[in-house]
Parts: sequence; C-alpha cells; structure tokens
Amino acid sequence: MISRKILLFMWLFSSVSLAPGPARAQAPAGPGAVGQLGTSRSQEKQEWHIFGRVTTLNGEPVAAAKVKVDIGSGMNSVQTLETNLRGEFRTQYDLNANLYKRLAVNVTATKAGYQEARETVDFGSGDQTWGIDMVMGEIDKDADQLPLAMLISGLAPDLRKAAAGNPALDRVRQDFVRGSEEFLDRRNPVRAVPLLAKVVERRPECIECRTLLGLALLDAGSYASARRHLAEAAKLSATHPKGARSPDSVFALGVLESWGGEDEEAAKFMMQALDLDPNNPLVLQELGRTLIFQKNWEAADQYLERAIKAGASQGARFLRARALLEEGDSEEADAEMSRYLGGRDIKDLPVSARTFYGQLRARLDLRSYAKVKSLVDEPLPKLIEALPELEGLTAAASQESLASILRDAGENVESFLQNFPNTMSSEQIHQERIGKDGKIKSSLDQSLQYLFLARSEKLGMALEEYRTDSRGDPTGLRGLESGFMLTSGFASASLLFHPAYQSGASFRYLGRQLMGGHHCHVVGFAQRPETAQIIERFSADGTRALVLLQGLAWIEEESHRIVRLRTDLLKPLSSIRLQRQTTEIQYDQVQFKELASAMWLPREVAVTVEWKGRTFHNLHRYSEFKLFHVETREKLKDRKSRAHVSNGPN
Repeated sequence: MISRKILLFMWLFSSVSLAPGPARAQAPAGPGAVGQLGTSRSQEKQEWHIFGRVTTLNGEPVAAAKVKVDIGSGMNSVQTLETNLRGEFRTQYDLNANLYKRLAVNVTATKAGYQEARETVDFGSGDQTWGIDMVMGEIDKDADQLPLAMLISGLAPDLRKAAAGNPALDRVRQDFVRGSEEFLDRRNPVRAVPLLAKVVERRPECIECRTLLGLALLDAGSYASARRHLAEAAKLSATHPKGARSPDSVFALGVLESWGGEDEEAAKFMMQALDLDPNNPLVLQELGRTLIFQKNWEAADQYLERAIKAGASQGARFLRARALLEEGDSEEADAEMSRYLGGRDIKDLPVSARTFYGQLRARLDLRSYAKVKSLVDEPLPKLIEALPELEGLTAAASQESLASILRDAGENVESFLQNFPNTMSSEQIHQERIGKDGKIKSSLDQSLQYLFLARSEKLGMALEEYRTDSRGDPTGLRGLESGFMLTSGFASASLLFHPAYQSGASFRYLGRQLMGGHHCHVVGFAQRPETAQIIERFSADGTRALVLLQGLAWIEEESHRIVRLRTDLLKPLSSIRLQRQTTEIQYDQVQFKELASAMWLPREVAVTVEWKGRTFHNLHRYSEFKLFHVETREKLKDRKSRAHVSNGPN
C-alpha cells in the first residue's frame, strides 16, 4: 500500500553506562568514510559514539537490518540496534575513563535475504571515533556474478602453497598454518581472520598472506576490511618487478568492483591482472563477463573464447553464448550453448541458464523475419499513402543527417533514463471492442493512479510501471474477463533509440514535418531479428509470441526529444492470428517544481489490435503528474513501500 504520509526521520539514541574491566583489543580495521565524531571526557566518564551505515554491494542502504555492537566486556556491553531507512545506526557508550583507556568494537549486521556482515574496529586511545561501513551481500544463488566460493577456490589454494614455501614466515608459521586450515579446510573464516591478521601484522610485506586474509575477510562478511587488505596487497605487488608480481589481489579487487556494479573500474583491474598473467582462465572469463555488462559483445566474445581455450570452467561457454547472441550470431550461440549443456537437461540448470535458453530459442524462432520488407525499405510515396500522418512531410534529400539525429536523440533518451525521477499520474483508460462493421460493441472506462519508476539493473537502468487504486493499493487493469484487451508496458517504447539498443534496429531518415506545433525530424525504424535486444511479447489464450516492431519517430529538431512515436508489427503473426498491433504515443513537456529541467512524458497512448478477426482499441490518458518519492524497506518487487507525494508540475 502506498501511504501519502510525510515521513519525519529522527535519530534514535541508545546509551549504556558501564564500569567493568577494560575492553579487549580486536583485529584492527580502518575507518569508514561517513564522518567523524569526537568522544567526550570528564574526570570519571568518557562518552564513545559508535555509528555507521549498512549498504549493499552497490551502495544502496539496507534498512531494518539488525545491528549488534559488542565492546567485549560481557553481556552488558552488547547493544542491539536497527538501521533506519538510510541504512544508518548510532549508539553511545558511557564508560569509566580510568578503566577504558582504549576501545575496540565488534559489529555485526543481519537481515533475512542478506549475508551477515561483520567488522571489527579498534578506535585506540584517541578522542575520536569514526563511521563504520558495513556491506551486506544479497543471498542470490543465481546471481549473475562470480560466486565468492569460486573466487576463493580459484585463488586461495595457490596463495597458501606460495606462502608455505616462504622462509620469512618461519616465526609465524604456526599461525599461518592454523589460519589456512581454519579458512580452507574447516571452512571457518571467522576463526581464520584473527590468525591470519596476526601473520600480516608481523609480516606485513607478505603479499600472499595479506591477499589470503582479504579473501578470508570476504568470506566472513567483512567487505570493507577485505577491500583495504586487498588494495594494500596490490600496492605491495606493484613494487616488485613485473615478472614477480601476482595478479591475484588486483583480480580480486576487480571482482569486488564487478559485484558492486562498477564495471568500468572492474575492467581496469582485470586488464591489469591479465597483463600480469595473460593466459589465466579465470581472469579471462571474468573480464569477458564484465565486458558483457558493458555491452561490449565482440570483445567479450574474444576474451571468453581465449578463456575456454585456456581451460576455464563451463561457465565461460555460457557467457560466450550470451555474447554471441547479442552479436547477432544466433547459430554459433546455439552451438556454444549446446557445448555448455553437454547433454544435461536444461531443467536441471540454474534459472539464469534456463532463462537464456528460452531467449535463445525465441531468437532462433525470429529467423522467419529475416526476409521481411519493412517500412525502412519501402518507397516514400508508398509510405505516405499507407500512413496518413506523414502528409505534409518534406522528404529528406539524403541520409547524411541520420547519424547525428540518432546520436542526439539517443543521448536524450539515455539522459532521460539516468535522471528519471519516479512519477505518479492519474490514468484514464477507455477500452473498446469493435465489431466487424466498425461499430463499438462494448466499452469500459477505468481511473487509476499510474506509477512510472526507474530501477537499476546489472546491464543498466530499466523502467517499470505500477498501477494503484484511489486508496493506494496495488491493482491492475480490469476487463479481461469481459472480453476486453489489456495493454501496458509503454514506459520502455523510446528505449529503441537508446545508444545501447540502436544496434537492434535499422533506421531511415524520412524528412522534416510539423507535428503538434513542433518542427520535427521524422525517422523510420525496423527491428532486426538478429540483434534486437528489446522484444515485445504478445500473450493471449495461454499462448505467447515474441513480436518485432517497425515504426516512426517524430524527433523535435531543437531539443532532440521524441514528441511522438508510432509502432506496428514488423509482420503479422499467423501462428497466433495476430494481424495488427499499432501503438501511438504522444509525449508532452511536464515541468515539476522540484526540477530545473522539464521532462517529456507520455500524455496519450492509443493501442489498436486485430486478433482472431476481432478488433480492440484502448486509449490511455495521463494527467496530474507528481513526483513520487519511494523509500523502501524492501525491494519494489515486494511492492511494500513508504512514500510521500510532493507538489505537482507548475
């Protein structure tokens, strides 16, 4: 349910006064970056302020996480807190200044659906504390990333072996052996960390020891401390001659960046690792994965092919099949996927593999579109005759302007997506069933609240739409049970012009035209079956079919904004008797008081479908736009949000 109450956030302080024995010092951990706050001393009492923030790997706050703070002086020294909507926590200890000359704290954070996070921080004997950064990884067995277990198994055994032969470790050999056994043999990273930390403290120059400690910290949930030790190991390695450097710490840093969605930084680290070990199969594989996230399909294909030749896991074949499909080589993608399957039943594989397999089969089915003649190929007079809205078009003399028009329009769509503010509007829907005589047989009107939301994805941003009733309860369109057609998903229509997706269509500059008071460039487009990345799905009577589109876009000359968009089927789908699907979207400028720049949002959407000899027509109108601020306790997929609505447009 959406609540329109304005939320007021206040710090909730908790305080404990203690006077037991001195706090035990723990393995040191560095400061976070969320600020500083001094302690306060009196003759007998000293105030220690413990605070920090809990986030996901990509920096999103984790609200309602249970945080336990332990200063190591028995049960009375433990406090349990809960993070606020910003992921923040804060507490205070009032301690006997004579007994507590220094302070070290153990902090753990837990929440259902997340891996436990833990950090140990020694504030020493100074008069300042600092923010503690806690990072929680989401528990997702099918996450599109290198699993932590595979990172550890790929690096740790060789690190252990290399350090075992280092004579400089003789004085700390026992701690190193015990720490390695706890970490790798007994799978107990929490016990391993203090042992390996003692080794690093006494032999800070040991790169393998510090890298192994970083991996153990990752396994224990101490991401911030792990990153610091891995970065220090990489720094130490850089001081050695190139032939003596290890790629492990640099590669692990690259994986951390990839987990956090920082693919550009991840690629830089992995390229450094590859420079040190050009035939490392795991590095080649993960560089290929990172390039897939960057939509650099050709380079990803090349590195993944090298990874397979170097002996990478079967996962490299799955990744390469994905890259090949995006390159447009569905036949080779199918062959690589078959090699990945190796006779296994697709039903027994992870969800990501099953999903991709379905996408691959669907793309192979689209080969029937290969010889279709689209409006991009049609003579202009024939187009104008078929599409009356082109009347008054001044035909383009050449295609020289097409590249710059697509570039400018693509930049606008990309900027729109990156800066999109979640919005709410009133939606009026008029649904019609039309008889063979062209007359309306029945109609239905509905009024809903329409939520237009942006969310981040590994491969970029995505737009989602939700509908609620007047009370704010999630709902959907009615009418299916009465024979009406349900239409939705207009939010992503302009993404065909996004720079990342333009390779999925062919374009043609038709000319210039005055449309709705706007001087526009008119561009025709048709999706390409071999490279289309945004594919519609038509569902009816329990059957589903993928749909490729062609259409027209009116792009304002001055602002390069799409002001009108029309899409049609690239070809009728006789298999499901879908003869026509036409969508016409009118965009309009909306100015919000809170934003400096206006947004171009759909004002009216008309959809006409001819299916099984029947005609359906839906008209959607949008008004009363407002910004919609969402502060979630859970992900949007749970649709459990707290929100408030701000003032609408001027």
